[in-house]
Amino acid sequence: MNHPQIAIFARSAKENTPYLRSIEGQKSLLGRTMHDIAFDGIHDEIAVTSPLAQAILSFRGAANGEEAPLRVIQGNKTQIKGVGATGKVSIDPVHDEIFLATPDQTILTFNRLDNGNIAPKRVLGGNDTELSLGEQSMGGGNVPCLRIDPIHNLLLVPVSGRRGGGKILVFDRTASGNTRPRATIRGPVGMGNQFEVYAPKLRLVTHTRGNIEIWNIPLNGESTERPMKIPAPLGRQSGDIGIVLDPLHKEVIIATAAGNTVMTFSVPEVFD
Repeated sequence: MNHPQIAIFARSAKENTPYLRSIEGQKSLLGRTMHDIAFDGIHDEIAVTSPLAQAILSFRGAANGEEAPLRVIQGNKTQIKGVGATGKVSIDPVHDEIFLATPDQTILTFNRLDNGNIAPKRVLGGNDTELSLGEQSMGGGNVPCLRIDPIHNLLLVPVSGRRGGGKILVFDRTASGNTRPRATIRGPVGMGNQFEVYAPKLRLVTHTRGNIEIWNIPLNGESTERPMKIPAPLGRQSGDIGIVLDPLHKEVIIATAAGNTVMTFSVPEVFD
């Protein structure tokens, strides 16, 4: 059985390097079905889903050991239900908001400082949205991740399953109700439901078939522009399960399934 834990390593850590500290234990309320995590660099906080408890947990960035979360969003008013094992969370630290995608085909938005059984401030969902966030099931479906561009006020969500075909929906950040996307990107596939946004340059970054792909994000309409590709092999039978950008050092960090490894690539093309 997996041990519920968030481990923090030095940025320059290499093979067999011990972690610096970890969040774990009963007081942390962490569960073994965590499948997404978000970091708020402005307020130095970590947000993570607790799917079986149908909750969002927020921790200090410097949390260590058996430390309780700062805040817990949980309860019937939150509409966090049926998330199963794959609810995806994202933080917008500029506008103090937390976003959660659910297999109920909705995207819930909470204030960052919300705590307890509180209703979302916005709910995006309905046929016109074109959202396809995984099938509702005992396991929660395969809910894709979502990302925020706080500079251009955009919300980006990939379409999963048969409706997808390699498409990312671009909404206004504050979109709610049954609202159509303002733009779409045709082409990104095989992302493992993971991608990142570099907002200063309006770029979407993902990893597909041994390459880091850099896509331009349209503000309106449909874009079929092809991406810039940077070779980034992960090794035999090793798919990506997470991707993070480090603008300060112009690096792209990719977590892989095979071998439980984290690989760091120097990719100045993303940031220049």
